[in-house]
Amino acid sequence: MGERLQGLVLYGINNIYTVGDRDREVVCRIKGKILGEEKDEYNPLAPGDQVLYELVDESVGQGAILERLPRRNSFQRWNKKGRRPQTLAANIDGVLVLTAATEDFFRPRFVDRGLVLAEWSGLPAAVVINKIDLGRDGLLEQRCRVWSDIGVPVFFVSALHGEGVDDLLDFVRGRALVLCGQSGVGKSTLLNRLVPGADQKTAQLSRKYLRGVHSTTVGRLFQHTDLALIDTPGVRELELWDIDPEGLSLFFHDFRPWSTHCAMTGCTHLHEPGCAVFQAVQRGQIHPDRYESYVRLFEELAARQVYG
Repeated sequence: MGERLQGLVLYGINNIYTVGDRDREVVCRIKGKILGEEKDEYNPLAPGDQVLYELVDESVGQGAILERLPRRNSFQRWNKKGRRPQTLAANIDGVLVLTAATEDFFRPRFVDRGLVLAEWSGLPAAVVINKIDLGRDGLLEQRCRVWSDIGVPVFFVSALHGEGVDDLLDFVRGRALVLCGQSGVGKSTLLNRLVPGADQKTAQLSRKYLRGVHSTTVGRLFQHTDLALIDTPGVRELELWDIDPEGLSLFFHDFRPWSTHCAMTGCTHLHEPGCAVFQAVQRGQIHPDRYESYVRLFEELAARQVYG
């Protein structure tokens, strides 16, 4: 066995992982079945994982991963196709949930999912609203006010024109963050604003490895000076898992002033008489679209408990 070296997983494609180690990148396979204990996960390794590896052929930068070091944390979603949790990023300091200001691409319920998933993972989160150069409507302003009122930082940017990007850069400096956003919200443009050259690297990655497969199937860690961003392309949905639907309301902080006043102990805030949360929705004290996010997530989690 060669020298055991430590590196950082940057990305993986078809169980081939690129590991960063100082100023070099090493293309590695997992040696044998040493990560077999991770069989309950969709993917044994994710961007941000620290691993031990050995060089197999130093002249061409090839190696073998020997061990995944203990994670400080992870950001996971439920992979519906694989029916297992999928780690999108590991060893991070927080989550950036990205959406766009335009009516066609503003997805507040996607943002709500991201915030719940981040809190469940024990990670702080911020919301980034891109494309503000195209205007803002009333729903966006209302929903952003809800997030701000529960203590979530909200950044308004135009990645195309650079507006607001400096404030976001000040927030991300010194941190390793994961960036989540659906197609069409300008994630590649924003990523390249924050990490110069990132989208060029993504294009090179697609040409080198994917051979016709859409590049949005690959997550990658990008580093620049004092920040690190893990892109999570291909995330059309952030499906929750391992959360008891009965406890979901704990992640909706705007429900808290009312939930203690419900008539029934263990109120699900769906159909019980005397539900103070539902009454607050009817009075306009909880935003109805925010409540709809809660209902859909509750039903999704309840169905998973029944059907798996």
